[in-house]
Amino acid sequence: MATGKRVLVLVSDAFGGRGGIALYLRNLLQAVGSYPSMERVLALPRSVTYRLEAMPANLDYRVEAAGSKLRYLYACLRTAFSEPRFDLILCGHIHLLPFAKLLGMFYGCPVIPIIYGIEAWTPTPHPIVNFLCSRLKSFIAIRKLTARCLIEWAKLPHKNYYYLPNCIDRSKYGLHPKNGPLIQRYGLAGKIVIVTAGRLDTGLFDDRKGFDEIIEILPDLREKIPNLVYLIMGDGKDKKRLIAKAETLGVQDIVIFTGYVSDAEKADHYRLGDIFAMPGSNPKFDRYPYRFVFLEALACGVPVVGCKLEDPSEIKDTETNLILQVAPENKNEIIEGVLAALSRSEKTIPPGLEKFYFESFEKTLHDIITALCSPNKNAGPV
Repeated sequence: MATGKRVLVLVSDAFGGRGGIALYLRNLLQAVGSYPSMERVLALPRSVTYRLEAMPANLDYRVEAAGSKLRYLYACLRTAFSEPRFDLILCGHIHLLPFAKLLGMFYGCPVIPIIYGIEAWTPTPHPIVNFLCSRLKSFIAIRKLTARCLIEWAKLPHKNYYYLPNCIDRSKYGLHPKNGPLIQRYGLAGKIVIVTAGRLDTGLFDDRKGFDEIIEILPDLREKIPNLVYLIMGDGKDKKRLIAKAETLGVQDIVIFTGYVSDAEKADHYRLGDIFAMPGSNPKFDRYPYRFVFLEALACGVPVVGCKLEDPSEIKDTETNLILQVAPENKNEIIEGVLAALSRSEKTIPPGLEKFYFESFEKTLHDIITALCSPNKNAGPV
């Protein structure tokens, strides 16, 4: 008698989580749950920050695993002694690989880690994680640059991996006029609006990720565009510093901070922008061309100015042309890029964006699950 598939997913955070990795893993869990003949999906989150969102009906999300390494280890061991079978284990962060491999040996099923950006570009601080990476038969990568870096430092004798980039739910976006009440709320009537969205955090990876670069060009840019406004979506501890910077440069009157924007209002905030710009110059800033905020803005018909890519495997992808790329260290080039984006006569959703809709993500992940659960468990084409 045929039985349905059972998948165990170890996640850093997903539902109730914060940031891009959490959003990616929410999409992944939804897509795993919709796999044909999927009987059970069990997820063990390492942390939970916010109230849980609505989840797939066949997802068992064990929040008691979150909080500490000891608690997480206990949840893994409890799973091993209480769950009879899993056909596949997806490891949602490279640092969770020791837990995943332990469970993989117990269940005798494939273990596939998912890698994202800088956390996998160089060896991790954890020798056991590095050792396990050097033994990988395959993995899932959201970025080709990250895959190449992992293959190089882990000295993998193969290049087997699955490419599964970010995705968005297109039903939440689309072409619509600017929202009148929001125009009034922020005083944007008759203004040309540049938008940037993201967490205003402080730290090694959060400095100069796009906000500073745009504020710094505003004195020159407003001479060319007198009715210019810069709208910053998001909140965080770095807001105070950015306000002070705008005051120092004499552009505080055209920089508007929205604060936290809910999902219900997010698309309408993107549509306020004539362009979206986020050219981060921090050397440790992940210049991922398909950031969620880029895809969301594009799905609202807003042109995007981002960082110039340096990796050959990404430059040759036609999809990277969705974004107008500039050298983030060059103020003049950023200004030229902003002006070029503003010169586009009308808002359109660019062809090629459909590759980053959830439906495409879901189909690709279903194909990956089918390949991994088949008798021949070799990685498919990248």
